[in-house]
Amino acid sequence: MKPSSGFLLICAALLSGGSTATEVKQCPNSKARALSSNEVTISNCPKSRCILKRNTEASIEMKIKPDRDFKELSSDIQGIILDVPLPFPGYYGTSACPHIYDAAGEKHVGCPLKAGETYTYRNSFKILPVYPTVSLEIHWGLGDKQGDAACFQIPAKIKA
Repeated sequence: MKPSSGFLLICAALLSGGSTATEVKQCPNSKARALSSNEVTISNCPKSRCILKRNTEASIEMKIKPDRDFKELSSDIQGIILDVPLPFPGYYGTSACPHIYDAAGEKHVGCPLKAGETYTYRNSFKILPVYPTVSLEIHWGLGDKQGDAACFQIPAKIKA
């Protein structure tokens, strides 16, 4: 699992407002199945670049269909600025299990996750006023020490 995905989740969370499908890229070096745009939804995130506004809260929903069993699931959310991955404090390395629901996204199921089954990851994050206004790549991964269950990257910009 790449360390830069934790910040990605946080940045995605900075968005506020309505939700639409979000076009995402596969994480480099990740062996997890590539996610399609209809499997990731980030609030107020158009198909191109996410605009994340400070002092707001954003939500994310993503479908996960792991190719192997996962006993536990950690968040790997990072922002990549000038090719430097920066873990997002308070989110990077935290358990993703409290945010795992059934395929319909209605019933909380937590961990473990079974290979081949579909789950929904739902979470929200505050975009703090101390975050710098900067363009970055958000890396969002969920997995364990052996690899990712799901991972994506998306360009974003944090605005005042």
